[in-house]
Amino acid sequence: MAIPFFRKGPQVQEPSSGDKADSRASKPDANTSTLDFTQGDARALAQAAGKIQVDELSDADHPAVEEAAILFANASDDVAAAVLEAALDGGAEGNDTLWSMLFDLYRVVGQREAFEQRGVAYAEQFGRSPPIWAEEDTAPATKIASRDATPSVALTGTLGAAAKAQFDQISRIAIKAGKLRIDLGKLRGADEAGCEVLVSGLKALRQARVQVTILNARNMLPMIEGQAVQGQRQGQAIWLMVLELLQALAEVERFEEVALDYAITFEESPPSYEAPIAAPAPTMKNAEAVASASPALELVPIEEDAANFVIEGELTSAQSEVVRKLAKYGADRKTIAVDASRLRRMDFVTAGNLFNVLVQFQAQGKLCEIRGLNAMVAALLRVMGVHQVASMETRRI
Repeated sequence: MAIPFFRKGPQVQEPSSGDKADSRASKPDANTSTLDFTQGDARALAQAAGKIQVDELSDADHPAVEEAAILFANASDDVAAAVLEAALDGGAEGNDTLWSMLFDLYRVVGQREAFEQRGVAYAEQFGRSPPIWAEEDTAPATKIASRDATPSVALTGTLGAAAKAQFDQISRIAIKAGKLRIDLGKLRGADEAGCEVLVSGLKALRQARVQVTILNARNMLPMIEGQAVQGQRQGQAIWLMVLELLQALAEVERFEEVALDYAITFEESPPSYEAPIAAPAPTMKNAEAVASASPALELVPIEEDAANFVIEGELTSAQSEVVRKLAKYGADRKTIAVDASRLRRMDFVTAGNLFNVLVQFQAQGKLCEIRGLNAMVAALLRVMGVHQVASMETRRI
């Protein structure tokens, strides 16, 4: 599954009624480049969808909402709670969305004492009864396996000029993380404008001292190296991209040859060779987890019935069958109802793949409603743009 990356997403006017947005969009162009969510740390993928359309500020637009959703999706629960608490204590105490997220976060991680303490402050703030703790809200803490926290993106399709805006978004996340992995293994083509986007983006990242690792450079090299011809003063970005790929492949001699040809052709100094950053080698024990670059969480049951598609527990890329089952479930339906009332957490890989399926449903004229979302998952889905292609209903705190 891949989410559209190097093109504009479905532009749908979001109604003013809150989280619900029933909308239709044209069928996505399968020939455009895409961002693959089958690998990559949650933070890297957070902004990658590039689908959020904000018409006016609301509670859900507070920066702490997005930040906490990103952290929660990546199982950084303590930090997510700290972000929400700091926002509420720092002047945003009237923001209902932040309160809802914090209470639901306390429920998910089983922090009843903190839940009840905040309930007192909530009652004082709004003059109404605070949420009530229910034992069914609490579940055993999820054990998260060790994982590579490097933000990753996999480029697919044809790399073109349209990549710039989305690559800028990815770069902002990478700068915060201090590192980025770019996988070129699924790329099918690249033009000069696309090379310019990638070359300039890599340069900016390095200037920001971001550690960049390029994977599967050998897949892209044959697509462009034939266009770098000594004496032909054109396609400078392609030349520079060839040098980037040779550097990623650690082909020093070939790099020096092309660098010399570049200097002769363009009458300027070529980039200097720098040893590439090696990607960590997976062990036999964690090879599968590293390959997917995503957290390994407990498997959860998925239920289907005539009226609803039920999801529950904690959803990560390890449960890739969830999205496939939803796609199959909705294939012969005009209206798809998803019951998420028992869903505790979802990671970015799953959210991205879910978005892709919902885009296809929308393009086929189908209507989808996701019901009973907790506030933390709902915030994540808004970050991914799901509210633009499906109706979302958040449960009351």
